[in-house]
Amino acid sequence: MNSGRKSPLPARRPGLALFALVLAGCATLGGDVEDAKRSWHGARYEEVVLRWGEPARHATLADGRDNYTWVSEGTSGVFPGSVIVFGGSGGAGVGAVFGLPGMGGGEPQRCERTLTFKDGRVVEQTWLGQTAFCSQFRKE
Repeated sequence: MNSGRKSPLPARRPGLALFALVLAGCATLGGDVEDAKRSWHGARYEEVVLRWGEPARHATLADGRDNYTWVSEGTSGVFPGSVIVFGGSGGAGVGAVFGLPGMGGGEPQRCERTLTFKDGRVVEQTWLGQTAFCSQFRKE
């Protein structure tokens, strides 16, 4: 039966649900750097050079292990997104604005990967940079 009363839930609830889904999606964008790092553990130096080219830097550690550093730079190809919250006397709303891939611009990206080799194989790694950019350097 309908008593003629309005629902106590405001009409903006579907918008808030959509907003929550958008935020959850943003949290999963990019990739997993830890997975990318794991993919290179135990790899031979020659495999890494074949995939990434010659390293930018090299140092031999006191214990005889070799540190090699690769640096990659680029742009995300996507303008950063924005979340907009607006309201007035008639209600409120939430909007999201996202850049589109391939539309130019974007934020500068950098990924610096230092791999430590012992007996010609990767034994330690340090990766510095944006997660989404660095995760693309996984071994496939």
